[in-house]
Amino acid sequence: MEVTKYRSFEKWRVATLIGVHVLFIAHFVHWKIKGRTLAPLEFNEVMYTIHQGIVTAGFILMAVVMVATLIFGRFFCSWGCHILALQDTCGWLMDKLRIRRQPIRSRTLIWLPIAVMFYLFIWPQILGLFHGVEAAPLEVVEAGSSRWSSFTTDNFWRNLPPPGVAVFTFFICGFAIVYLLGSRGFCFQACPYGALFGIADQLAPGRIVLAGDCTSCGLCTKACSSDILVHQELAVHGMVTNPRCLKDLDCIAACPEQAVQYGFRMPPLFRKGHPMGSYTGRFSFSLQEDLFMLVAFLISVFIYRGLYDAVPFLLAVGLAVCTAYLLLLGWRFIRSGTFQLRGQVLKMNGATRVKGWAFGVFTVALVILLAHSGTVQWHTWKGRSVFTALGTVQGVAASPQELQDGIRHYERALSIGLIEPIDRRKELANLYLLSGDRAKAVGLLNDIIAEDPAHVEARYRLGELASAAGNNEEAIAIWESTLESGAVRPHSRDEELLGLAALAVADVRARQGDAPTAERLYADAAARLPNDPRPLLAWSALEARTGSEQQAITLLQQALDRGADELLVRNNLGGLLLRDGRWNEAKEQYQRLAELRPADAQIRYTLGVAQARTGEPVAAQESLVQALRLDPDHTRAKQALDLLVMNQRTNTGS
Repeated sequence: MEVTKYRSFEKWRVATLIGVHVLFIAHFVHWKIKGRTLAPLEFNEVMYTIHQGIVTAGFILMAVVMVATLIFGRFFCSWGCHILALQDTCGWLMDKLRIRRQPIRSRTLIWLPIAVMFYLFIWPQILGLFHGVEAAPLEVVEAGSSRWSSFTTDNFWRNLPPPGVAVFTFFICGFAIVYLLGSRGFCFQACPYGALFGIADQLAPGRIVLAGDCTSCGLCTKACSSDILVHQELAVHGMVTNPRCLKDLDCIAACPEQAVQYGFRMPPLFRKGHPMGSYTGRFSFSLQEDLFMLVAFLISVFIYRGLYDAVPFLLAVGLAVCTAYLLLLGWRFIRSGTFQLRGQVLKMNGATRVKGWAFGVFTVALVILLAHSGTVQWHTWKGRSVFTALGTVQGVAASPQELQDGIRHYERALSIGLIEPIDRRKELANLYLLSGDRAKAVGLLNDIIAEDPAHVEARYRLGELASAAGNNEEAIAIWESTLESGAVRPHSRDEELLGLAALAVADVRARQGDAPTAERLYADAAARLPNDPRPLLAWSALEARTGSEQQAITLLQQALDRGADELLVRNNLGGLLLRDGRWNEAKEQYQRLAELRPADAQIRYTLGVAQARTGEPVAAQESLVQALRLDPDHTRAKQALDLLVMNQRTNTGS
């Protein structure tokens, strides 16, 4: 009976998690077929909402899950999270292979998820509020017509790591962490979203509760994969209060007395003494060892994060947790006469066994790799700090010594690194340009293109160099190839640079009389530069020259919405509206122009003509008189005023 019941819960949960992955696959297939699909349902999409104010599908999912957790408890992690499914699968495989694993209980590492959550979601807001420091730049997501939401996208991989990094992340968060830190080790030692759900769980009335007589057999605790003393918490509190409880219901299925049930009780946070279920008396490490792991983690996470432009933050956290624990094990191995790991004896009475030597070599290699990576990161950080301080994009002047310092650090990082990241070479190329070493810059950019033909920025910069050297035809050819071959990378300026390339090529094609090509390129530039009015202004000028006044007017109105020079746009709009015979609309433009340039006689004259045409002779006379006051020699204004006065006399019969 007990086994059947346990399996029934297990089958339902497995089916749910498989369903989640089926939806992942369907989502991907839909994108491949249609080219556009629902935006990624990833919790990290919440960052777009926090930093850019754009509501995403991921934010909606997060909000729904949080509300559900506040009511029913922490169900999502065990029934809907693909990372937990990965960890449980890895644990199941290890059990089949008889690979021992066990949870670790640390005073310090248990707080890491909350610290990571604070760093990701709260710390940037504090910096921005008190110091005006902007959050780390993210890819600007495509918003809907309301400019506040982003529910669909053609960039399926936005805010997601490349496939290779994703596979490595799955290995670390799955096999490595499960083996070293126990089942669901990533959830409890690294995941910031788990920290949020754990906090929300303390406010939830939905609990695992004691609903009958308990014999304290401990089967519920044995079945729990979250390392909770379920029988003890039920005996003391009448329910499970530990925020690590993922509500997978294994404890309910395991109870032979059916005394453990799911029900609703007063949330732990509102109970006397705030019982939250602790590790008190069950720690795996001494206080000194816990502090050692905390320091090792902090050092490691700074080294791993962004290493070779390939390690995202959460992967760095997972790697750092594993590294901290492995370094502690290495220290124990050195100091202890007898040492075993997961049932494997590595050292006995001071004698190191073969497996012990293998572990020792691995630990030494880990220390060397960490030190080497730290050195690479140090030089990279120093080089980038120079690059950022110089403000290369804005062309801020820099001393030769500063440039040489930045170049030296970049060159060192690239020479000793295991990988030469493309973006670091690109930044080094920019420093070469600022130092006057054009040949090295061109060489680096060409090397980047040879390695990655779709690299937009390298191609665009080569075009800029050709243009600066006066080779305009070469520059246009390079930018055309950029538009044809360039592929937009996540978290880059590629869209902007492609837009600028399209604008430059469109200007040339417009001057050459190739209107259809120019129009297509202007449309492309306008789409890629959503806040830049220049493509719309140039496009409207082309449409006006080719006789498409209405299209030109529409484009000018859009440019005005994008913050174009109001005086210029309204002047052009007024001229086009006059040419199209739309006097009322033209009058509105010149009324605004008169407010912007009250001392401009020509604007007052044109406004007077428009007012006369729309049946406002008194206002027209006033505008023409003002035009003559501003410029007594304005012949056309005098003629228009005389004609207006004569018509008024004729109409009144005087």
